[in-house]
Amino acid sequence: MKLDLGHSNKPSTPDEAVADKTPSDGSVPSEPRPFLDRAGDEVAAWFGNVDALGRRQRDEAVGDHAGKGPSDGSAPDARLLADATDRLTQDATLDASRIRITVLNGTIVLSGSVTTAADRAAAERDTLSVGATHVVNNLMVG
Repeated sequence: MKLDLGHSNKPSTPDEAVADKTPSDGSVPSEPRPFLDRAGDEVAAWFGNVDALGRRQRDEAVGDHAGKGPSDGSAPDARLLADATDRLTQDATLDASRIRITVLNGTIVLSGSVTTAADRAAAERDTLSVGATHVVNNLMVG
């Protein structure tokens, strides 16, 4: 593969034209191109080759996107409520039967009562571990 530094936007050989398996209708190809073709286009895109940049962007669209979630990073409140409830229920050292959980915009609010200060701290620790942005611990000891 000949490296094009941006002076031309056409493949330099007929073989390179065949290597670009981009569908003519502009859709995304179904499988990624070979590594060396992708690496060459990466470098050519750095030097302003518009065609290489387009192929590189299409390669990214074909890639594996497993594990990529919403960019804001916040979990919906209903999921946080369910996860916090499950976590408190599964804690064998904590009686969570008198704890009420509310969630608003990623903030978990604990209210109610627990037996000891250690239970209060454990409830806060458990709810922080589910991904809340903040925990307001209004639990009363007694």
